[in-house]
Amino acid sequence: MKRYEVKPQSEGSLIPNFCTGRALVQLAAVIELIVVVLSLASTAGSEAAQLRFVSLSLFLQWIVLCSAAVLCAARRWLRLAQVGIVFFTCWGLLLLVTFALSVIAWYLDQYLSLGVPLGETPWPFAIRNLLISGIVSLLLLRYFWERHQWQEQARAELEARYLALQARIRPHFLFNSLNSLAELISAQPDKAEEMVVDLADLFRVSLDSRQRLVTLREEIEVVKGYLRIEEVRLGGKLTMNWEITDEAMDAELPRLILQPLVENAVHHGVSRLRARGMLYVIARREGSFLVIDVENPLPPEEAQPHTQGTGTAVNNIAQRIKLIYGDRAKLIMGPEHGDYGPLYRARLRLPFVQHNGEAGEAA
Repeated sequence: MKRYEVKPQSEGSLIPNFCTGRALVQLAAVIELIVVVLSLASTAGSEAAQLRFVSLSLFLQWIVLCSAAVLCAARRWLRLAQVGIVFFTCWGLLLLVTFALSVIAWYLDQYLSLGVPLGETPWPFAIRNLLISGIVSLLLLRYFWERHQWQEQARAELEARYLALQARIRPHFLFNSLNSLAELISAQPDKAEEMVVDLADLFRVSLDSRQRLVTLREEIEVVKGYLRIEEVRLGGKLTMNWEITDEAMDAELPRLILQPLVENAVHHGVSRLRARGMLYVIARREGSFLVIDVENPLPPEEAQPHTQGTGTAVNNIAQRIKLIYGDRAKLIMGPEHGDYGPLYRARLRLPFVQHNGEAGEAA
């Protein structure tokens, strides 16, 4: 069977998300490594080195974790602000946190008599830390700025690629539909008129760029409109069997991702049969994934002359799920042997996300 693998995407933001426990643990570990390096570089005696290590570790962890908490809170309020405002606001907050904690640390040292040499007054100690923090935080924020710019550019390129892929679906579908319509105009004009109405409805959906994701229920309505077109052309040759759970009906998936698979099943499967053919669409939830199978009977090779397809629709589906879901999604296609003989199955495996935004955790 042919498997279409996909790769993950990243999500960009100028302020890193310090609101998660994992980010805080990683940040604390990095700071502790810095403390170890600074302590090893010291030439003080054993007892003084231990005191320096403990005090430096507590002080830097205190500053970094408090700064992370402030940035976590600020991230919510600065989400819609301009990038320049976010940059200087974050820099100012980091300086303010460093200055305040430096003053507090000096007074605690005086009150508890810890013996750490911080100076006779808090101001030289606080100003020195303020200068160090200003330089380091400026470099870090500059790095985050550059990363943000790169991610925004990458996101724009991905969006352009997605829209280009979406646009390529329309002429591919139009070509097949107009061929079907041309066969009906002279033989069954009334049916051809109904087909034009269904075709117009389908293209109204395909031209709607407001929503990239729709529910499976909405996608099935689009598929049924397409099937009415094919039923007119094929007469009673095409029969459908829908096996879709209620839970799967409310799952989200990319717009116009099921219809091309059904279209392939009709054109390369049922339409080439001498007798009637049953097309199956099966959808269910499997753990944290939505699994959709489109199955059609395999016609004998001698049934009708058959031209190999270009794979445009399948390649578009594979690239679109790659852009949206990354390596959590798969498209697997190939012949299999079912209960009633050989069949061809196209299987979509997508992360299960309900229409209200609740997502299953992809394994």
